[in-house]
Amino acid sequence: MTTRMQNEIADRAPRAPDPDHPVPLDEDGAGLRFPHPPPPLGETRALAPDLLWLRMPLPWSLDHINLYLVDEGAGWLAIDSGIRSKDLQARWEAVFAGAMGGRPLARVLATHHHPDHIGLAGWLAARFEVPVLASREAWLMARTLQLDVRPEPPEEVIAFARRAGLDAAMLEAQRRSGWGNYARIVAPLPVGYRRLAGGDVLAIGADRWHVIETGGHAPGHLSLYCPARRLLISGDQVLPLISSNVSVYPTEPFGNPLAEWLDGLARMRALPEDVLVLPSHNTPFLGLRRRLDALIDKHLTRLQAVAELCRTPATAVDVFPALFKRRLSGLEFALATGEALAHLHYLEALAVVAREEQDGVARFRTVGGWDPEPIRKELARITAREKETATWRT
Repeated sequence: MTTRMQNEIADRAPRAPDPDHPVPLDEDGAGLRFPHPPPPLGETRALAPDLLWLRMPLPWSLDHINLYLVDEGAGWLAIDSGIRSKDLQARWEAVFAGAMGGRPLARVLATHHHPDHIGLAGWLAARFEVPVLASREAWLMARTLQLDVRPEPPEEVIAFARRAGLDAAMLEAQRRSGWGNYARIVAPLPVGYRRLAGGDVLAIGADRWHVIETGGHAPGHLSLYCPARRLLISGDQVLPLISSNVSVYPTEPFGNPLAEWLDGLARMRALPEDVLVLPSHNTPFLGLRRRLDALIDKHLTRLQAVAELCRTPATAVDVFPALFKRRLSGLEFALATGEALAHLHYLEALAVVAREEQDGVARFRTVGGWDPEPIRKELARITAREKETATWRT
């Protein structure tokens, strides 16, 4: 999305609150402990003799990303990379010469395909002639989006926005915005990669790390858990002060990502409570189970609010007040639209709301009762099953 389009949409958008991925809510983080203060942007902090936390800037409301470097002896493993930019490349060069002690990268691992996580993976891999590790879904999504560059958005993307409730002026601004901005902030990726999948065990230095694959925030999202060290590198699956953006996108316009994300949260509740979580945003924290329960509770509460609002048929844009507390504009408006659709599709799958489409606009009307208890019970069953079957228990 171009800056011009963001500004035009901002001028015409309903006055609605910011999506909660970049904006913390007052209750987030309650009861958690944060043992490590963040390093300055572009610098590292040692969490252990062989584990560095690198904090890099982002040009958005969410203004940073946490990257992690693990010393493997002959070289380093980089977990995520930041977006493609000359500024971040220069900051990486300083890290190579400084914190990494002049020793090379041995591998690059991408937790998922979003640009702030995979944007410089190809550049790092080419610079050190090393492989990129990722899930198959993440790799294929990244390669597909990188190659899909067109002079204007496909008509199905415009139809997706129309169904969600964007008005004619906003649709026209989107039509003029071009298509393929992903490639601008993601460096060219190698043709091949090394696949990781949920259940794999990855040797990193002297330790064994278990791969946990989840969906919802991104297809094939990977987290890494080391039982011996009680460390969880959580990516964007669980964050301490903000709720991961869970959105429906034009690439899967009728998907139900919120169901996948809640499933992933329930599976992670099987992990030990004393694990130190290393997230991709905010700071490392203790209190995983408390945070997972809070995230589940928050989204169940929001689902109820959306169902109440849909007693009068509502578009995705119409239900913003049930989900967000602060006003939004530009790119954040697009993220909020995707998140609103995710909640509506979840309720639609439960037959709580029904879709009514007219003149290319989808409205959702409440047709059934909302009861969170069956959902809580199902999530509890998922947690219990994970405790019995997870590879990290063996």
